[in-house]
Amino acid sequence: MVRGQIERLDATVSDVVDRTRLQVIRADELLNRTMDRIEETTEVVHKTVVSPVRHLSGLFQGVTAGLEFLLNGKRRRRGDVTVPQDEMFI
Repeated sequence: MVRGQIERLDATVSDVVDRTRLQVIRADELLNRTMDRIEETTEVVHKTVVSPVRHLSGLFQGVTAGLEFLLNGKRRRRGDVTVPQDEMFI
């Protein structure tokens, strides 16, 4: 009778260990899929939002620098050396 109880207990413990192992595997797969989706989402956001914003920022900085040059560049300060147009691209 004791032997039968021990065998049932062993079967129950083995079943619990197997189920626990299966749940750990499922949780690991779920976590891996979630991390993969987070990485994909980050890449999509970077490509669709961050990159265009950087390009626009660079464009605005270029336009701003050009306007500042056109508006303030005509005034010459003391000590500024002018380069003839011919020699500028040599």
